[in-house]
Amino acid sequence: MDISKFSKEERAAIKAQLEAEERAEEANLQRERQSYNAMRDEFVTRTFQSLKQLSGCMQEQKQTIFEESAELDTMQQRLFKVKLDRKSRTLTHSDGHISIKVGNRLNDGWDDSVEIGIEKVREYLATLATDEKSARLVNAITSLLAKDQKGTLKANKVLELEKMANESKDDTFLEGLRIIKEAYRPVPTCQFVEVKYKDENDVERSLPLSMSAMDI
Repeated sequence: MDISKFSKEERAAIKAQLEAEERAEEANLQRERQSYNAMRDEFVTRTFQSLKQLSGCMQEQKQTIFEESAELDTMQQRLFKVKLDRKSRTLTHSDGHISIKVGNRLNDGWDDSVEIGIEKVREYLATLATDEKSARLVNAITSLLAKDQKGTLKANKVLELEKMANESKDDTFLEGLRIIKEAYRPVPTCQFVEVKYKDENDVERSLPLSMSAMDI
């Protein structure tokens, strides 16, 4: 369309019409944005209230689980004449189809004296002969003294170290290990509840207790 053939009045009318259409489109877009904002706010508010209620129920349920499992643990120790010092406990239904584990997750932690114990162990390593057999032992012990990326000695490696120390019967090695063990200061990170069950096909499964673990 050659607009140059239109009169000045016609071109002005076309321009006015286009501007009116643009304003209408902009107004419509603004209404849609306002509608979106309202729907978003309603979703966030409604979902928050729902999840807040769910979180409160889960908190109460967790409290109940820990209290009742602790009571059962006390009964078990009294009835079976055992004294257990454990960070977690597992309760399993008599038919074996459901088990619930509750406890505290711990991160390894040590006080400053752990370095003295480690130095004692290194002192023992320095006394070893330099033959092939002792070299393998030195490498094995050194690997158990290695710290993780966070600079923390792993408690499970200390247990392996204890076996070596007992086999060596070396006083320096044993003293170093004793100092290391006494320096252990585990750091609680969270209280957990885990549930496992067997489905209709007798396959063991974990019951998801967090939204991140649930498939949809």
